[in-house]
Amino acid sequence: MEIKNALKLACIGGGTGLSSLLKGIKQYTSKTPDSSTIIDMDNLSAIVSVSDDGGSSGRLVEEFDMLPPGDIRKLLFTLSDADELASLFEYRFSSDGDLGGHTIGNLLLTALTDLNDGSFPKAIQAVSELLAVRGRIIPVSLDCTVLCAELADGEIVRGESAIPKRGNREPIKRVFLEPRENGKNHSPLQKPYECQAHQEAENAIRNSDVIIIGPGSLYTSIIPNLVVKGIADAIQASGATKICVCNVMTQPGETDGYSVTDHINAIYNHTDISLDYVIVNSQPATEEVIREYIRQELTEQLTRIKSVVEEGLSMLKGTTEDPTDVLSLAKHISQLSVEAMQVANASTVQIFYDRNREHLEDSGTKVIEADLICDIVVTERGMQMNVIRHDPEQLTRTLIKILSDHPKLHEPT
Repeated sequence: MEIKNALKLACIGGGTGLSSLLKGIKQYTSKTPDSSTIIDMDNLSAIVSVSDDGGSSGRLVEEFDMLPPGDIRKLLFTLSDADELASLFEYRFSSDGDLGGHTIGNLLLTALTDLNDGSFPKAIQAVSELLAVRGRIIPVSLDCTVLCAELADGEIVRGESAIPKRGNREPIKRVFLEPRENGKNHSPLQKPYECQAHQEAENAIRNSDVIIIGPGSLYTSIIPNLVVKGIADAIQASGATKICVCNVMTQPGETDGYSVTDHINAIYNHTDISLDYVIVNSQPATEEVIREYIRQELTEQLTRIKSVVEEGLSMLKGTTEDPTDVLSLAKHISQLSVEAMQVANASTVQIFYDRNREHLEDSGTKVIEADLICDIVVTERGMQMNVIRHDPEQLTRTLIKILSDHPKLHEPT
């Protein structure tokens, strides 16, 4: 049947995962002549979390009291049709001075925010026009916030970058947002804080035909969008097809040992939304890449254990050590050891859907399994390593198979 009505997509996430998804969609629409009959690129909306506090973004947040530009910058680059200019936008200074670590894109967004009387959306719009960006990039909120995680033992960890690196390795119970007050010590809130959604983000969700959640870091990129007041309600109220793209790898400090169902249950535990589809990778990574992933993570874990052991030995050499402090360190070492064992178990590093034990489809969610991964080389902390990511092209092909059955595509105009 002839396809007549292109779909409006609202893609929700942050960081590398959302960038990979949008890269695949943009490439598909560029290469496929009939793609405009399936995806309406000019009305595609990318809704982005704004709680990043690390690296260049963190420094600019502290200095200029603005929303973090990093994830927005990545998506502007991804959706730009001005390739050469967009590449310059991604240039990162490597000096040891004040500019070291900053990208031109982050600095430009900062300058344009200042020039537009502190309006971050106007800065995004100006850069979008400069880079000939397809679609719209929308911060999920205009409130300045700190991402917090409550752990299973009740401890609160504050700061997006601190959550995966925390010393206490108890599982994450929930994440929530608090108002950011630069230069001030944290004080307990007198009443529950509700971060307000950017109205443009709510509108984009309510007017979409398809809502795609993920891929991305579950507790630091995906769920931070969903706990913003108004976002989950807009998703649930929308008649759009709702799709979640599950991560292909577990993340130390966030989703150690998580199954597909664990990922989805974490979303459900934070919101009242329902999902129509979950897309899951079915292709095993090469043994070489898995071994390298495990080696890197074990090195980091054992370094942490060594540091805690040395701290404990130093305490025992003193004359006034508190036994409860030593017990706390022993518990910490035990937690790190358990996590190291999880990392060392190759079967828990990649995420697959186990139909014998997981039954998401019993609740009406259809699980789509497909070959979705690719190996890429990234540089982290000055070291090159092979990592596994979603293949943008393969992910988009899987999405297109789902979208091609959307009722709107077959309605008469």
